[in-house]
Amino acid sequence: MPKYNEGLISTTGNTMEQATSKDTIVISMPFNASNRDIRALVFEEDCITPFDSDSYFTIGTTTPTSSAPDGFIQFNTTLEMNVTAINGTKYWNTFTDGTRGRWVLQAYIL
Repeated sequence: MPKYNEGLISTTGNTMEQATSKDTIVISMPFNASNRDIRALVFEEDCITPFDSDSYFTIGTTTPTSSAPDGFIQFNTTLEMNVTAINGTKYWNTFTDGTRGRWVLQAYIL
């Protein structure tokens, strides 16, 4: 349990992906957190570099999907990826080692 003025956040299930159009894939990750303000960001693989365009991703968190009496909330972080915008960039092309692009989704509490 978190101590006074500390917070706790953890994933609670499997990441789900869904193509919502020919241009868009939505990725959803469930979390459990201390009942505080929640936010999310997406970065390049190094976990600190933001992407050079706001058109590649839209990221957000849902309203709590449930609220337990223990002071924790459950919510989903959603990452909407614009495949058309990111296609052909350095973030989408196959890497020389045969892998694909990697991104870091950061969900955090305030």
